[in-house]
Amino acid sequence: MNPLTSIKGTITLGFVLALVAALVLPSIGRFNIPELTVWLHVISGITWVGLLYYFNFVQVPAMGEALADEGGPGPAAIGKYIAPRALLWF
Repeated sequence: MNPLTSIKGTITLGFVLALVAALVLPSIGRFNIPELTVWLHVISGITWVGLLYYFNFVQVPAMGEALADEGGPGPAAIGKYIAPRALLWF
């Protein structure tokens, strides 16, 4: 059973490893609130940038499909083409 074969397993494993590294590796024996704050800040920043890349990666092909639609994409282009792809994992 490899957790890296599914999206949920990969995300779960990433959070577990980050939590273990944040709590065990740098400050053995003591819980350090500022250090945990830095870890959470770094994880949030990586997630933010990753989501920006993800939405741009998904949006470009969907916009191509929307523009190829007869008569233009219309007012429902986001709900019809972009949102289903972008929100697949959410």
